[in-house]
Amino acid sequence: MKKYDLIVGFGCSFTEGGGLDNPDVYKFLNKIEDDVDYSFPHKAPIKFKNENNYIVYLSELLNCEYVNLAESQSSNDLIFQKIYNHTKHIPNIGYKTPLFIIQLTMFSRLHVYYDYIKDFVKLNRPVFNDPPFSNSAEFKPLFDFYKNYLSFIYNENVAISNLEKNMELYSQWLNNRRIDTLWLSYDGTPIHFKESDTFIKFDGENLGAWALKNKMRIIDVPNCNIDDLHLNLDGHRKVADMIYNKLKKRHKLI
Repeated sequence: MKKYDLIVGFGCSFTEGGGLDNPDVYKFLNKIEDDVDYSFPHKAPIKFKNENNYIVYLSELLNCEYVNLAESQSSNDLIFQKIYNHTKHIPNIGYKTPLFIIQLTMFSRLHVYYDYIKDFVKLNRPVFNDPPFSNSAEFKPLFDFYKNYLSFIYNENVAISNLEKNMELYSQWLNNRRIDTLWLSYDGTPIHFKESDTFIKFDGENLGAWALKNKMRIIDVPNCNIDDLHLNLDGHRKVADMIYNKLKKRHKLI
């Protein structure tokens, strides 16, 4: 197989290791029964998340270094922006054969600049109680904007068409910089996206549907009883194995 010296992961919480840093999940999976408060900013759950995601597991299989730039609640436009920002530095940090693992997220998320706070915000769900709105009058215009966007502007087919265009453009742009890519999507039905050398599906499904069908979510762990839809440890291991086998096939080793 081609020897990669660096894996860089992009995506949302499903690549970041989301849910594994939930204090209750952390205690359950590690069989901890003490009375310590493991809520943020306690470092142990964060360390557990950072060490137990499919990017880390894949780096072990490939015996190479890794950087996981996935971020909770990221939108696809934020993911593409991170790819662009990070790639500018690749020629200057000494890696010769990097591999980008790029996970697409929910199609309806947005990353927008809000002039009131002079900063960007991540829009994930139109719930006024939730961040970034948090029942704040100052964020009501942003909430109304997102609600109207979902009601009158957003179209899934258009979003997917734009994603396919961006994937093609970014793949070529990265290839010109000698960076290999492998794409996957959390969202979408089996007809969305086609399996190819540079796109992985999981038994014909995108990641979210595959995890649901195969009980690879935290909520599916026996006796866990924690309503979390992120990948469990077995899910992360299995995803890493499937990506590894995909790469072996791509390089004609199986």
